[in-house]
Amino acid sequence: MKILITGAGGFVGSRLAEYYGKKYDVWTPSHHEFDFTDQEAARAGIAGYQPDVVLHCAAISDVGTCEKNPELSQKVNVEGTVNLAVCCAEAGIKLVYCSSDQVYVRSRYEDESADEYLTPWKEEDGKDPKPLYGKHKLTAEQICQKICPSSVGLRLTWMYGTLNEKETAAGRRNMEVILREAILDKKPVTFSETDYRAVTDINEVVANMEKVWQLPGGVYNYGSSSAGSIYEAVCAAFAQAGLADLCAEYVVKAEGGNLRNLTMDISRIKEAGIHFDDTKTGLARCIRKIVG
Repeated sequence: MKILITGAGGFVGSRLAEYYGKKYDVWTPSHHEFDFTDQEAARAGIAGYQPDVVLHCAAISDVGTCEKNPELSQKVNVEGTVNLAVCCAEAGIKLVYCSSDQVYVRSRYEDESADEYLTPWKEEDGKDPKPLYGKHKLTAEQICQKICPSSVGLRLTWMYGTLNEKETAAGRRNMEVILREAILDKKPVTFSETDYRAVTDINEVVANMEKVWQLPGGVYNYGSSSAGSIYEAVCAAFAQAGLADLCAEYVVKAEGGNLRNLTMDISRIKEAGIHFDDTKTGLARCIRKIVG
């Protein structure tokens, strides 16, 4: 089996390449080797390698960068993804592309109760995201599913996992880094009780990918579920790991802030036999790993 992975220098793509490179023939071209923002270049690259599956992880994923440079976001996040959909449809290749829970970022309506707003989003609920990154990801989904109905779009949550030296040197941060600061450095860390979102172990994202490329075409919420705010989830994870006292000392609740809900209903992937631990359980496992 041959797998083409774009964005193999990034957090998700690099882990996919390492994991599946031990089992399959995997090509991880650089942008110069495979410019998917140029449809003809993408077509030539795919024709030359003839993959069975394309895992498209490359993106401009920083929300701030997308706002500052909308043309670049449009070119990479929309046009580049659509180019791959066109090429995969022509060649009969399975395309799996990364989308985001940012498609669910919207304000609470005036007549919407808190309980209604905080209900986990189903795939059909992503309609009018506020950030440009979310808008572009949603646009790419909609076009890809029309052009290449067999393609699979994955709405990913915030992810965590151990960083490599390059990522650490670049100052990358994720939930594991933040938890290490609290546990090992005894540094107070702050989480919001008005921000409702899931975080997912990158190892589960990677290990489930073999099941993903066998899914029927469509868009899927892909990651952990969560109940309550991110502050509540972190506190529950510390308690589950037997470190409630440490949590009380070093995990700080942020004051104020408007409600924001990014939690996703993952019923669709569950029905397909894809399992993720919930946010609390995954974070508890991460905490126990840090403690040793």
